[in-house]
Amino acid sequence: YYEAFDQLHAFPEIKDLNAEWEFTRALERQTQLLVDVIPSIAQGFLECKQYMPREDRTAFINDLIRSRIGLRVIGEQHVALSFQFREEQKPIHEDVWVGTIHTRLKPAHMIEQCSHMVQSMCEMHYGTAPSYFIDGDVDESISYIPSHFEYISCELLKNAFRATVEFSSLSGRSAHPPIQITITKGDGYVGVRIRDQGGGISKANLRNVFEYSWSSMQESSDSHGSSMAGMSMQTNLALQQGVGGPIAGLGFGLPMARLYAEYFGGSLDIVSMEDYGCDVFLKLGSIEGSIEEKQI
Repeated sequence: YYEAFDQLHAFPEIKDLNAEWEFTRALERQTQLLVDVIPSIAQGFLECKQYMPREDRTAFINDLIRSRIGLRVIGEQHVALSFQFREEQKPIHEDVWVGTIHTRLKPAHMIEQCSHMVQSMCEMHYGTAPSYFIDGDVDESISYIPSHFEYISCELLKNAFRATVEFSSLSGRSAHPPIQITITKGDGYVGVRIRDQGGGISKANLRNVFEYSWSSMQESSDSHGSSMAGMSMQTNLALQQGVGGPIAGLGFGLPMARLYAEYFGGSLDIVSMEDYGCDVFLKLGSIEGSIEEKQI
């Protein structure tokens, strides 16, 4: 991060479009170089457990990741706007984009894509997967950054699919209950509820699911409290990497998903019924709405 700051800070004053383009390409390179920094931070976090109180570690990581999200949003937005400015002819269907922000993003459409991907990964590694269906206000749209929505959705769906399959094995169910995904539209926000019958989260684990240091791969139970017995470390790692990024097993998935949700004024909450299932409530504020609220 220091090297990135040092190089960008030393950039000459921008006085024309050619200089701006050089800066944009430099900013693009620096942004890409920092893509894989989170796994190193996560490992360092785990190594510091014996030296720092949990509250101090959590506060530090929260501030660091919020800062990282902000840096990436600003940097990627500048790069995207600069590229868009230089396009001589832009197809009409791309007018929905303002930099990296999709101004008419349909949550139901993106949830469908994420659900299909997670379902395929689940089938690949477990040999089976529950079905899913999407209901509610499926035609609603918001202004949002698709990559943020995708990351949050995949983390939540991954937990729901895994928990459902494993609880079916533990309870002897002959068929997996479907996962229900409901979209609701409010004033300046969209809500997403993901409901599964994956056994719920035990009371002991409920307080840990948003802890950075807590992970299913370390506790031998997934984020819904189900046993991981019989599943190899390699298989679990492959499943999480396929739908959760390269930080699988370090306990960063759900807490980072909540930070992403909160960044533009949203929220992420979990309600559990032990030995039955979970309802996960995601609220995402439309970006133009969250900006207007901050200005007021």
